[in-house]
Amino acid sequence: MKIKTRSLVFIVLMGIAGNVLGFYSIILPIPLVNVAFTLSQLPALFTAIYVGPLEGGIVGLLSTIASTVLFIKNPFVPFGNFILAFATGYFYKRKFIGKKISVIPSCILGEIVETPFIWLTVIVWSGLVLGIQISILVPIIAFINLKAFLEVTIDAVLLEIALPY
Repeated sequence: MKIKTRSLVFIVLMGIAGNVLGFYSIILPIPLVNVAFTLSQLPALFTAIYVGPLEGGIVGLLSTIASTVLFIKNPFVPFGNFILAFATGYFYKRKFIGKKISVIPSCILGEIVETPFIWLTVIVWSGLVLGIQISILVPIIAFINLKAFLEVTIDAVLLEIALPY
């Protein structure tokens, strides 16, 4: 697939917007790992829905670099946001039982697709690299996953509200 110059500029601008939103992350008081509440994936989801899955995935990859470096420290986070945005765009472009899937279910399905990646990468990064025991990590990962669903739900509602405009 060839990306046009106009789309490339849009992707870069949305990536910048996600990084700006990442500066406004809220650090959550979780011991042993860095967890931040952020809406930096909003531009990626917007791009995935309004432009396409690949473009949204690229924005997802770019848009979480600042929050990852500054707050989260897990280098796999941008790749997870690629998966989230790509899957969201994919589901939004598809029909299920003859009906188009709307924004909120598409975003939730995208987060469901990203969930195994979250678990795997937190186990790899925090467990193998940082040496945190798996018995300690399981409730932390469950909290991270819950937080991710909350973030995506908020993003989806914001996008649904903005849809008519």
